[in-house]
Amino acid sequence: MTTDQSMDEELTAIWSTDPAPQVRERLAELTEGPSPNPALQAELASCVQYRGDWLAIVIGPSHIHMLLLPGGGDLWGKIPVRQLRYLDLGGIASCFEAACDPVLGDYQFSVLVGSGDELPDMAAARLVASDALRTLGVAVSGLEPEVVPVESAPKLASRRAFLSVFGRRS
Repeated sequence: MTTDQSMDEELTAIWSTDPAPQVRERLAELTEGPSPNPALQAELASCVQYRGDWLAIVIGPSHIHMLLLPGGGDLWGKIPVRQLRYLDLGGIASCFEAACDPVLGDYQFSVLVGSGDELPDMAAARLVASDALRTLGVAVSGLEPEVVPVESAPKLASRRAFLSVFGRRS
């Protein structure tokens, strides 16, 4: 992480390397919230560099957030804590709120799912995360739920064979 002098003379941390380890370190604090869903656990679903900045999707028992961390790209724009800004991500206007963390420094977050109660399990939460990244055109691996092959349906008998069970009609 390096620092960059902003126009208002405040220092903003610039993540020159993947911030995933630091995001994982802060998962408990980043995923706190009201009415937790016991089927969901705190997890860093993904952390990818996108247009020069970092997007991390954090799943928690109470919500799913997409974090924006400055990486020197064109997405980051410093705003005061608790202020909102809108970014065009994949053709969708996404609302980000500014926050600050003792380890991560300045970051912004967008709510993907506002209540953990909306999701039945971690597979559904990971699907939300992968869909968000796919919308941006980001390659996704490891987030899709495991595909379980369904046994093939038995071949249906012909009409003639079916009717032969009941005998011939006279």
